[in-house]
Amino acid sequence: MTDPPATGSVRELPVAGGPLAVREWGEPTGSPLLFWHPLGTVTSGAWLTELAPALTATYGLRLVAIDGPGFGASPAMAAEDMTAEAMADLAWEVADEMGLDQPVLMGHSWGGIVMTAAVARRPADVAALVLLDSGHLDYADYPESAPEQSLEDRTAELEGRLEVWADRSALHADVAGDVRRPVTDLLLASLEPAVRARPDGALVPVVTARTMAGARHGMVAERSSARWPTLGEAGVPVLLLLADEPAEMRDRSAEGATRMAAAVPQLETGVMTGWGHDLIGDGGPALADEIGRWLAVSSRRR
Repeated sequence: MTDPPATGSVRELPVAGGPLAVREWGEPTGSPLLFWHPLGTVTSGAWLTELAPALTATYGLRLVAIDGPGFGASPAMAAEDMTAEAMADLAWEVADEMGLDQPVLMGHSWGGIVMTAAVARRPADVAALVLLDSGHLDYADYPESAPEQSLEDRTAELEGRLEVWADRSALHADVAGDVRRPVTDLLLASLEPAVRARPDGALVPVVTARTMAGARHGMVAERSSARWPTLGEAGVPVLLLLADEPAEMRDRSAEGATRMAAAVPQLETGVMTGWGHDLIGDGGPALADEIGRWLAVSSRRR
């Protein structure tokens, strides 16, 4: 019997929007954690790969990570349908199809917005919510998010920004230049489901500009602050881990976290000193320990 791949055992689930790929790590009897990945050209559910060994072996979790529509091994769906609410519905379809009883929901960036919406839908059905630099801001409040931009214009803008890497060495060097620590083999492995080789041997993202634009469009339109009162009233344990860099984002995040705490009194916030928005890339196994320790004392399933 061969060991499962580092990027998780993949299965395809039938959901309302079409087939959806999910990745699994850990024992089926472990406490379930359902993860939605950030929005990026090298991300998918496999972005959880480097955190998986500690979260499963040390903290006894069963990890399920969704490849969002059009990311990793999941087929794309209509970009105009990629609202945060629609993605939240997909997350619950996965949870129900797989029989995940009172899972922890966790999301990073785009994923945090999706999972905040998901918890607000069914707060009694979750053990806890873990937000990785997400869920504490409404992106439409900030001009750089271009809330007035059409889906077509957003797609056109992204078309010219999708990366092309000459080979894997170039891809790895690019990622190494972005994260604030030495890269590991597991971090590099997590990139593989998100890229494909062209006939000329160059690597390009699996995700298209249209899908990226659809996800971003839904992300900007969503107001996570409208979900906070439901979380507060339901008493859902919530952990919000914030980036510390760049400095200009620090005050904005602190203000957002303060506003969120007023509506969600049980919110626990941690600032990850020296880390940027890519908490998984910058933190790796250290982030897994931060999450695992908190769940051990705060999850409804502890």
